[in-house]
Amino acid sequence: MSKSAVLVTGGMGFIGSQIVRMLLNQGEKVVIFDNLRQSDVGLLKKLRFPETNEINTELGDITDFANVFNVLKKHDIKKIIHTAAITFIPTAIEKPSLTFNVNTIGTFNLLEASRIFDIEKFVYISTASTYGDFHYTPADEKHPLDAKDIYGATKAAADRIAISYYRTYKMPVSVIRTTSVYGPGDLENRVAKSFIEKALRGKPLTLEGGGEQRRDFTYVKDAAKGMVLALNSEKANGEAFNISGNQDYSIKELAMIIKHFIPETEIEITEGRKVDAKKGKLDTSKAKKILGYETEYDLKRGMTETIRWFVDVYCPVFGIEPKREVILE
Repeated sequence: MSKSAVLVTGGMGFIGSQIVRMLLNQGEKVVIFDNLRQSDVGLLKKLRFPETNEINTELGDITDFANVFNVLKKHDIKKIIHTAAITFIPTAIEKPSLTFNVNTIGTFNLLEASRIFDIEKFVYISTASTYGDFHYTPADEKHPLDAKDIYGATKAAADRIAISYYRTYKMPVSVIRTTSVYGPGDLENRVAKSFIEKALRGKPLTLEGGGEQRRDFTYVKDAAKGMVLALNSEKANGEAFNISGNQDYSIKELAMIIKHFIPETEIEITEGRKVDAKKGKLDTSKAKKILGYETEYDLKRGMTETIRWFVDVYCPVFGIEPKREVILE
């Protein structure tokens, strides 16, 4: 009897691709389910799987229940890690209907199909954006879900629906709440990616409001590790876990770390944005106790690998010639 496969939705994406690589390294059979919204398979392989040849990919959309159902049936899926989503907040604000359909309805479709097929494990990636403005820090999993924007609201809805499937149907569901994920493979204009690219192109880094906003930056490999640990833990069933870098930094500190590696980088200060949620550090003690999660990457180490990926992979693929010297330790 052949080994059953793990389905990774959004497996060609930023976090999903790291999860796929981790599972493959552990000897798992993996099927990617992705709508390739960001680009075609060829380009995404160059950017996110430069050393991996065989990737089993199903093109499809989680908003189509029949599509989801047929993929689970075709590949005899027993476990799912669900990362497919509209994750970039400006896109979510611009396209609220799409964001709701993908983030909330899409998650429901996967959960319902999983219930029908009596899935063995379902891991859903949520977000600290479900907390909105932090009422206290470090914020634990009991923090109120008080999302400040459409992205956080759609993810909060799916977060609670996922847990309801455990409580109602005893489906083995786990929820992982990540925050400010950065690292190799990010193609959205999030702050870490945006700063690195600007620095390499010879442009200044802009600190809105002086860059005093604080974020618990999470290296993508740490985020992926948390998801895989939950996938393999029965004790994680019915539980939500914070997974993060376990240390909050200001945006200004992020800029200074990038300047450390790209010394000629210039920094400018502008007025702040009112939409920014007030965040800080996440409490990951529950994940440490139940999953055995330990953060491996502080921001400096993570940025070292990220900048190296930009220089070695991203820039050559997109024909970017760095305008400033890069000094990696």
